Amino acid sequence: MKSYLMKFPQVVWIQAVGHALTSFVSIILLPFLTLYLYDQLSENIVLTTLIVGVQPFTEILFTILFGGWIDRLGRRPVMLGSLLFQVIAIGGFAFASHVWLFVLFTFINGVGRFVYIPAARAQIADTVSQNKQAETFALLSTASSIGALGGPAIGAFLFKVNQEILFITMATFILIYLLAGLKLLPESNPRASATSSYNLKSRDYKMLGWLMIGMLPISLFHAQMETNWPVFLKETVTNYLVVFSVLETIGTIVFILFEVILVNRTSQFSRFRVIQTGYILYALSSLGFGFFNHIVGFIVSQVLFCLGAILTLNHIQTFISTLAPEDHKGRYFALFGLHWDISRSVGPFLGGTVLAGIGGEGLYVTVFLLIVLGVGSQIRLIRSIESKEKIRLDVTS
Repeated sequence: MKSYLMKFPQVVWIQAVGHALTSFVSIILLPFLTLYLYDQLSENIVLTTLIVGVQPFTEILFTILFGGWIDRLGRRPVMLGSLLFQVIAIGGFAFASHVWLFVLFTFINGVGRFVYIPAARAQIADTVSQNKQAETFALLSTASSIGALGGPAIGAFLFKVNQEILFITMATFILIYLLAGLKLLPESNPRASATSSYNLKSRDYKMLGWLMIGMLPISLFHAQMETNWPVFLKETVTNYLVVFSVLETIGTIVFILFEVILVNRTSQFSRFRVIQTGYILYALSSLGFGFFNHIVGFIVSQVLFCLGAILTLNHIQTFISTLAPEDHKGRYFALFGLHWDISRSVGPFLGGTVLAGIGGEGLYVTVFLLIVLGVGSQIRLIRSIESKEKIRLDVTS
C-alpha cells in the first residue's frame, strides 16, 4: 500500500481528497436543486430547467472570454478562487427565498466552477507523466465516487427534513477543501505568464471543436440523468427518492470498485476501440432507462452507464493531455470541457421539453440515437488526429 501511495506525487492525493469533497456536493446539488425548483414553480419543468441552465451557460461564457487566464495566473490561485466562489454561491442557496436569488447564486456558482476542472486537470498534466495520466484521472474519479457514495441518501434525507441545512452542509464541505488548499495545494506551473512559446492556431480550435461536438451526446445523456431523470422517476414510480438514491449509490460503488482496474487493463488496447466500446455501453444504458420500469432493469442500466463513463471519460482526458501544448494545457481542457457546459446549459431544457411532449421513452430513445450518431464521427476523428499528430511529431523530432 505504501508503495502505491508513493507512486503518485503529493498533489494527486490533495486533489483526491478535494475531489471527494466536491463530488459529495455535486451529486447532491443539481438533482435536489432541480426538485426544489420543480416544486416551487408549480411543477413547471421547462422553467425549472431554464433556471438550472444558468450555471453551465455562465461557464460557457466565461470559458470563451477568460479561458486563457487559466494558464496565465497559475493553477493554485485559479483553483482556490474557484472554491471561494462556490462557497459563496452554495451557502447563498440556503438563504434564497425568491427565484431571482437562485438565478443569482447559480450564476456565481458558474463563475466559480468554470475554471476548477480545467485547472485541476492541467495541474495533473503538469506533474504526472503521460503514461500514468489515465490511471491518475481514474484514481481521482474513484475518489470522487467515494465522496459521492453517501451523497444521494444524505441529500434525500436532508431534502425532506430541512433544505437550508442541505445547502449549508454542501458549502461547509467546499470550505474545508478551500482551507486545506490554502495550506497544502502547490503551484505546479511557476512559469505561468501572459507569454507563450506556442500560439493556438485555427486548426487547434477546429480540432478541439470537433472533439467537443463528438462528446455532446455523452454529456447530454449525463445532463438528463442529473435533472430530468429524477423528475421522470417521480412521475413513473413510487418511492422515487429511494429508487434514485439506491441507483446513485450502486453506480458509485461500481466506480469505486472497477474504475482504476478497468482503466489499467484497457490502457494496453487501442484508444479509439476503448472509447468506442464506452459509447456502445452508454447507448445500451439509455434504452434501459427509457424502457425498463422496475428496479432490476434500472440497476442493469446504471451499471452499463457507469462502465461506459469509465471507458470513455478517462481515456479521452488522457488524449486531450497528449495533444495540448505545454503552455496551453489549461485552455485545452477548458475548451474541450465546454461540451459539459453546453449540455448542462441547454440539455435540461431540451430534455425537459421532450419529456413533457413525448415522455421518458421518447427522451431516452432520442439520447440513444444521438450517441449512435456521435460514436462514428468521434472514432474517425480520433484516428485521423492520431495519424496526423504522429506525422507532425516525426517531422519535428
